[in-house]
Amino acid sequence: MQIATVDFESFWSSEYSLSKLSPLEYVLGEPFELISMAIKVDNYYTDVFWGEEKIKQVVHSLDWGTKGALAHNMSGFDSYIMAYRLGVNPRMWLDTLAMARPIHAKTTGLSLAKLVEHYGLGTKDNTILMNTRGKRLADFTQAERDQMATYNRADTEQCYALFHKLKPRYTAKELWQIDAITRMRTEPAFELDVSLLETAASVERSRKHAALLDLGKKLGVSWHSETGDERTAQDVEEEIRTQLASAPKFSELLSRLGVDTPMKPSPTNPEKQVPALAKTDEAFLALQDHDDPVVAAAARARLDVKSTLLETRIQKFLTAGRLAGGKLPVPLRYCGADTTGRDSGEEYNCQNLPAIRGESKPAHALRNSMRAPRGIKIIVADQSGIELRVNHFLWKVPSSMALYAKDAQADLYKAFAAARYMKPAEEVTKGERQLAKVAQLGLGFGSGAATFQRIAKTMGGLTLSPAEAESVVTSWRTEYCDIVNGWKLCGEGVLGIMQGVEQQVDPWGLIHTCREGFVLPSGRMIRYPHLRKEEDGTWPDGRRKVSYFYGEGRHKARITGPKSDENLVQALARDSIFDCAVEFFKTTGLRPALRVHDELVYVVPEREADTLLETLQTIMRTPPKWWPQLVVWSEGDAADTYGAAK
Repeated sequence: MQIATVDFESFWSSEYSLSKLSPLEYVLGEPFELISMAIKVDNYYTDVFWGEEKIKQVVHSLDWGTKGALAHNMSGFDSYIMAYRLGVNPRMWLDTLAMARPIHAKTTGLSLAKLVEHYGLGTKDNTILMNTRGKRLADFTQAERDQMATYNRADTEQCYALFHKLKPRYTAKELWQIDAITRMRTEPAFELDVSLLETAASVERSRKHAALLDLGKKLGVSWHSETGDERTAQDVEEEIRTQLASAPKFSELLSRLGVDTPMKPSPTNPEKQVPALAKTDEAFLALQDHDDPVVAAAARARLDVKSTLLETRIQKFLTAGRLAGGKLPVPLRYCGADTTGRDSGEEYNCQNLPAIRGESKPAHALRNSMRAPRGIKIIVADQSGIELRVNHFLWKVPSSMALYAKDAQADLYKAFAAARYMKPAEEVTKGERQLAKVAQLGLGFGSGAATFQRIAKTMGGLTLSPAEAESVVTSWRTEYCDIVNGWKLCGEGVLGIMQGVEQQVDPWGLIHTCREGFVLPSGRMIRYPHLRKEEDGTWPDGRRKVSYFYGEGRHKARITGPKSDENLVQALARDSIFDCAVEFFKTTGLRPALRVHDELVYVVPEREADTLLETLQTIMRTPPKWWPQLVVWSEGDAADTYGAAK
């Protein structure tokens, strides 16, 4: 396969740029103008071409069925130009920024300038680019064209050289993942149900409007339904909204209602107290259940006013659908979680859309708006509880391994409840299983009693006393002492990394250490750059506390044995599901339309949906080749919408 390295320059201004717009909005916006393109095929001379029409002629003269397209930030920007403006569909999308992310995100940085300097590939001077702000191609002088051509060539040649520096660290399977994630943007498979989204937005606006007016009534605020001397309902809504949105004004409102504002230490100055009125502050959330219904209503309304995620997402879906001809591009970031290698979301995160449970809600419109075209179906399959299984198998928990060996679909939540309450699994109550579920999901990576008490409330709606929380933690750590010992082994592994020692970490021999971090069976690495020990306050008994840290500045993070276990579990689970996507592609030629941590989503011909779902399930129920002892399972469905299939 030949590699065509490209670099595009386009019109930009203070108001019209990628800092103000999403890539799709920028590339397909009315002011957009393609100024120039530098292109280098393999290691041949780099040519520069001017203007969109000429650039189209050039790219369409090439056989893209034999060429990969390479750029720095190809999957996040350049692919939009090539696919949506130039109509290019290469054999493979390649991206040096994506390739650099898991290696350099916490150290060198990901800009082309910093990376080429790091690898000794030259320097990058963007002076000419800064001087083009607000300029159309027709405004360029010949001198500026010459300077831009030099700049274009340098970027292209540096990107090509950087690719060859990074390529030895990559397998063909991982490069395929970058290609697959890019195609979720350039070949969107979901049709967007615009009417459903617009209705949901209207319903949400009406609900919030009614809630604010209801609070106004409770506060004794009056208005008139028509314009006149008295305030209108819209005036009152805006007045109440302003009171709720401002922390000082909301504090004044609470004071008038006879309630003290909850406080917390300032994140920048722990000795200073500030209002605890964020959606993550437990004291504020508790106000929603206050004995005074007016206080409770005010707290709920403030949370409503501050939470605009649903309206924002709906609008972003609608904008993307309009620009992409009624389809919904899925913008995911390869190795967005650069430590573990999991994807993350960009622009509008399709990985954490609200689940569809219970009665119909406006938020359900997001999943339900992602539709299959006529004659097409959406199939979804997820590896059931994959991270939980990985954690229990990684440390060879005997009871869990025996349970899954007997039944691949076994209920590990009920198994722990049965052990805790010393009764047969079939006699475990719904409440006991719920507590066990929260314990399995919340205690696998070192949480103590105080943290578990909070997790039980937020995750499971369970109110536990400190003694009850302590009892559950003790029971879980006793039942799964092998995992607790695994935390210790991970901690020893972190020490080995710092010392540059190569040693086995887990009892299977899947993972070993090196100077950079943990080496996974896939060959990928979990990196802890600049790993060192630092003083970290004091223990409750006054002893000096020392902890491991890695990274610098905003990337600085503490690493412990349980936390590194969590990193390993997430990375292994990620590799398992990513391998499934590769195997399904080898079997069917299909790439995922979306992937969400433990699930794969495809848009397939209706007549083949059942067969393809069965094939996908078979693959996802097969242990990874690098860990044949792991018992995995998968659940799936086919439907007309993502919401219905999920």
